[in-house]
Amino acid sequence: MKRTKRLAALLLILSLFGALLAGCGDEPDLTVFIMPKEYFNPDAAQKIEDKVQAGFGDTKTIAVNASPMYNAQKLVVEIAAAGNGIIVMPKDALQMMIDQGPAVQLDDTFKAEDYQEGVMESLIEGENGELTKVKGLFAIPVEKIPAFKAAGYEEKDIVAIIPVNAPDRELSKQVMKELMKP
Repeated sequence: MKRTKRLAALLLILSLFGALLAGCGDEPDLTVFIMPKEYFNPDAAQKIEDKVQAGFGDTKTIAVNASPMYNAQKLVVEIAAAGNGIIVMPKDALQMMIDQGPAVQLDDTFKAEDYQEGVMESLIEGENGELTKVKGLFAIPVEKIPAFKAAGYEEKDIVAIIPVNAPDRELSKQVMKELMKP
């Protein structure tokens, strides 16, 4: 009898715990993932998230996740996982994989002449499904993004991209525009 009561109590606790976890599991509408070259202060991530979230109010939920330091394998996993709307990464890491077409071309959203550091040649998929090499704006230098400056993150040679497998490219572009507001 005692054993049955303990089992029932344990099942009740587990079900309550499960209910709590289910309530906390809301997925954001968009995630910004930051992979620094050296170190990233978690307080800066919160400041960036607060600034972007303020721009969207209650209409969209934006999360900013950051790795405290660089890890090439983790970066590849984050890109391949297709869960991030924006990825902030070292420019040299992007340059090593740019021929594989990892980033959305941003010429329709920003002026390439304002961000020459982000102009590169990359493969993009054309309307007929064929890959074509084009030169265009694929990355925005973080040092030119006001939200990162305001958060105290101005590491050199770090860029922000919208990955080609972003869950919502249009929302990603809206968030990128929000990051650019002073």
